Amino acid sequence: KRLARELAVVAEPLHRTAAEIRKAAAMAWDALMQFRAAMRARGREILESPLPEAERLVVIVGRAYNTCDPGLNLDLPQKLRNLGACPVPMDMLPLAQEDISTDFPNMYWKYGQRILKAAQVIRRSPRLAAIYLTNFSCGPDSFISSFFKKSMGHKPFLQLELDEHSADAGVITRCEAFMDSLGASDGRDYEFPHRLLPEP
Repeated sequence: KRLARELAVVAEPLHRTAAEIRKAAAMAWDALMQFRAAMRARGREILESPLPEAERLVVIVGRAYNTCDPGLNLDLPQKLRNLGACPVPMDMLPLAQEDISTDFPNMYWKYGQRILKAAQVIRRSPRLAAIYLTNFSCGPDSFISSFFKKSMGHKPFLQLELDEHSADAGVITRCEAFMDSLGASDGRDYEFPHRLLPEP
């Protein structure tokens, strides 16, 4: 209701009625819920797919405005595909069923809660690896990243801290080293699935 009131002020120059604004806001909310449900369904499909045991999926962890923007993340998903990995957005994981209240009862940032829930899911799955994408000088992540490391236990992950000076070459080099370390961590060379996610 508050959103509809605020939108009515913004839409006043468009000469739309309050009823039209409420209807549009309700339709947008429904579309968002359908999209999120479709993301979770696709995530279940990927996680339950019968892949060889040695194959892994790489979950891109972070805030959506970083992880889903190819400009801000330097097209990280495509870079991972080029390396033979299958990138999976954090929002495809079954986060709703995770509980972090015992270990992190005071985590009040919503995305902080989601990031730590994702860590639990990734830690438990031998097929999942993680790349934590953050920004230089991000205040919340200065706390959350240490909690993420704690939640991951002994499982390795790559943390990429990007800013306006970040370059493709540095990101590619770090991703290549991370992929190599995944294979070396348990004595096996991993082959990564190429086409579990549709092309954008």
